[in-house]
Amino acid sequence: MTQGTETPWERMPQGRRKKLVWGLWFLTWLGLLAGLFDHRMYEAVVAFCGVHAVLALALNRFRLSAYPVQVRIVYALWVAIGTYAPHGAFLLYIATLGLMGNLFFDYCLLARLLYLLPWNRTEKLSLVMVERTFLSPPSSGRFRPTASS
Repeated sequence: MTQGTETPWERMPQGRRKKLVWGLWFLTWLGLLAGLFDHRMYEAVVAFCGVHAVLALALNRFRLSAYPVQVRIVYALWVAIGTYAPHGAFLLYIATLGLMGNLFFDYCLLARLLYLLPWNRTEKLSLVMVERTFLSPPSSGRFRPTASS
Protein backbone atom coordinates (compact mmCIF):
# COMPACT_ATOMS: atom_id res chain seq x y z
CA MET A 1 0.00 0.00 0.00
CA THR A 2 1.24 3.47 -0.68
CA GLN A 3 1.97 5.74 2.26
CA GLY A 4 -0.92 8.07 1.41
CA THR A 5 -3.63 5.41 1.49
CA GLU A 6 -2.57 3.53 4.62
CA THR A 7 -4.78 3.82 7.65
CA PRO A 8 -3.29 4.83 11.00
CA TRP A 9 -3.81 1.16 11.99
CA GLU A 10 -1.66 -0.01 9.07
CA ARG A 11 1.01 2.62 9.73
CA MET A 12 1.37 1.59 13.36
CA PRO A 13 4.42 -0.67 13.84
CA GLN A 14 3.29 -4.27 14.19
CA GLY A 15 4.92 -4.72 17.60
CA ARG A 16 3.17 -1.69 19.04
CA ARG A 17 -0.12 -2.71 17.45
CA LYS A 18 0.11 -6.21 18.96
CA LYS A 19 0.85 -4.80 22.43
CA LEU A 20 -2.01 -2.31 22.18
CA VAL A 21 -4.47 -4.96 21.03
CA TRP A 22 -3.39 -7.49 23.65
CA GLY A 23 -3.52 -4.87 26.41
CA LEU A 24 -7.00 -3.67 25.49
CA TRP A 25 -8.34 -7.21 25.32
CA PHE A 26 -6.60 -8.10 28.60
CA LEU A 27 -8.25 -5.14 30.36
CA THR A 28 -11.58 -6.27 28.92
CA TRP A 29 -10.98 -9.77 30.27
CA LEU A 30 -10.10 -8.44 33.73
CA GLY A 31 -13.38 -6.49 33.68
CA LEU A 32 -15.28 -9.62 32.72
CA LEU A 33 -13.61 -11.54 35.55
CA ALA A 34 -14.50 -8.77 37.99
CA GLY A 35 -18.08 -8.99 36.72
CA LEU A 36 -18.26 -12.57 37.94
CA PHE A 37 -18.07 -11.18 41.48
CA ASP A 38 -19.89 -7.87 41.03
CA HIS A 39 -22.30 -7.73 38.11
CA ARG A 40 -22.15 -3.93 38.06
CA MET A 41 -18.67 -4.29 36.53
CA TYR A 42 -20.26 -5.56 33.33
CA GLU A 43 -21.60 -2.07 32.65
CA ALA A 44 -18.02 -0.77 32.74
CA VAL A 45 -17.00 -3.55 30.35
CA VAL A 46 -19.74 -2.50 27.92
CA ALA A 47 -18.50 1.10 28.03
CA PHE A 48 -14.87 0.00 27.62
CA CYS A 49 -15.76 -2.24 24.67
CA GLY A 50 -17.62 0.66 23.08
CA VAL A 51 -14.56 2.88 23.41
CA HIS A 52 -12.39 0.04 22.08
CA ALA A 53 -14.67 -0.30 19.03
CA VAL A 54 -14.64 3.46 18.38
CA LEU A 55 -10.83 3.47 18.65
CA ALA A 56 -10.61 0.65 16.10
CA LEU A 57 -13.03 2.53 13.85
CA ALA A 58 -10.96 5.71 14.06
CA LEU A 59 -7.67 3.88 13.44
CA ASN A 60 -9.23 2.28 10.36
CA ARG A 61 -10.67 5.54 9.00
CA PHE A 62 -14.22 4.60 10.00
CA ARG A 63 -14.35 1.67 7.55
CA LEU A 64 -16.82 -0.92 8.79
CA SER A 65 -15.36 -3.37 6.30
CA ALA A 66 -12.09 -3.51 8.27
CA TYR A 67 -11.92 -6.87 10.00
CA PRO A 68 -10.59 -5.53 13.35
CA VAL A 69 -13.51 -3.10 13.44
CA GLN A 70 -16.05 -5.86 12.80
CA VAL A 71 -14.63 -8.01 15.60
CA ARG A 72 -14.77 -5.16 18.11
CA ILE A 73 -18.26 -4.00 17.18
CA VAL A 74 -19.70 -7.51 17.38
CA TYR A 75 -17.90 -8.12 20.69
CA ALA A 76 -19.23 -4.83 22.12
CA LEU A 77 -22.76 -5.78 21.04
CA TRP A 78 -22.32 -9.26 22.52
CA VAL A 79 -21.33 -7.95 25.97
CA ALA A 80 -24.03 -5.26 25.83
CA ILE A 81 -26.71 -7.87 25.14
CA GLY A 82 -25.26 -10.10 27.85
CA THR A 83 -25.31 -7.22 30.31
CA TYR A 84 -28.67 -5.64 29.62
CA ALA A 85 -30.89 -8.40 28.19
CA PRO A 86 -32.88 -10.42 30.70
CA HIS A 87 -31.22 -13.80 31.26
CA GLY A 88 -28.30 -12.78 29.02
CA ALA A 89 -25.57 -13.41 31.60
CA PHE A 90 -24.58 -16.68 29.92
CA LEU A 91 -23.30 -14.57 26.99
CA LEU A 92 -20.83 -12.91 29.36
CA TYR A 93 -19.55 -16.29 30.54
CA ILE A 94 -19.01 -17.27 26.90
CA ALA A 95 -17.24 -13.94 26.28
CA THR A 96 -15.00 -14.49 29.32
CA LEU A 97 -13.95 -17.97 28.19
CA GLY A 98 -13.62 -16.97 24.55
CA LEU A 99 -11.45 -13.98 25.37
CA MET A 100 -9.22 -16.18 27.54
CA GLY A 101 -8.75 -18.48 24.53
CA ASN A 102 -7.85 -15.50 22.37
CA LEU A 103 -5.42 -13.93 24.86
CA PHE A 104 -3.55 -17.03 25.94
CA PHE A 105 -3.94 -19.46 23.04
CA ASP A 106 -4.43 -17.15 20.00
CA TYR A 107 -7.70 -18.93 19.16
CA CYS A 108 -10.50 -16.44 18.53
CA LEU A 109 -13.81 -18.15 17.88
CA LEU A 110 -15.49 -14.82 17.10
CA ALA A 111 -12.95 -13.97 14.38
CA ARG A 112 -13.49 -17.41 12.86
CA LEU A 113 -17.26 -16.94 12.87
CA LEU A 114 -16.92 -13.51 11.26
CA TYR A 115 -14.63 -14.99 8.60
CA LEU A 116 -17.58 -17.06 7.37
CA LEU A 117 -19.60 -13.96 6.46
CA PRO A 118 -19.74 -13.44 2.68
CA TRP A 119 -17.87 -10.10 2.70
CA ASN A 120 -14.95 -11.51 4.72
CA ARG A 121 -14.15 -14.70 2.85
CA THR A 122 -12.59 -15.22 -0.54
CA GLU A 123 -14.00 -18.65 -1.32
CA LYS A 124 -17.40 -20.24 -1.64
CA LEU A 125 -18.98 -21.43 1.60
CA SER A 126 -18.68 -25.19 1.92
CA LEU A 127 -18.54 -27.77 4.67
CA VAL A 128 -14.81 -28.25 4.00
CA MET A 129 -14.19 -24.51 4.28
CA VAL A 130 -16.16 -24.31 7.56
CA GLU A 131 -14.20 -27.28 8.91
CA ARG A 132 -10.88 -25.64 7.92
CA THR A 133 -12.01 -22.39 9.51
CA PHE A 134 -12.65 -23.91 12.93
CA LEU A 135 -9.86 -26.50 12.90
CA SER A 136 -7.05 -24.27 11.62
CA PRO A 137 -4.29 -23.82 14.18
CA PRO A 138 -4.34 -20.74 16.39
CA SER A 139 -3.08 -17.55 14.78
CA SER A 140 -2.22 -14.11 16.05
CA GLY A 141 -3.46 -11.12 14.12
CA ARG A 142 -6.19 -11.39 11.51
CA PHE A 143 -7.55 -14.90 11.19
CA ARG A 144 -7.10 -16.71 7.88
CA PRO A 145 -7.78 -20.46 7.67
CA THR A 146 -5.10 -22.82 6.49
CA ALA A 147 -5.04 -23.34 2.73
CA SER A 148 -7.02 -26.20 1.28
CA SER A 149 -5.00 -29.15 0.10
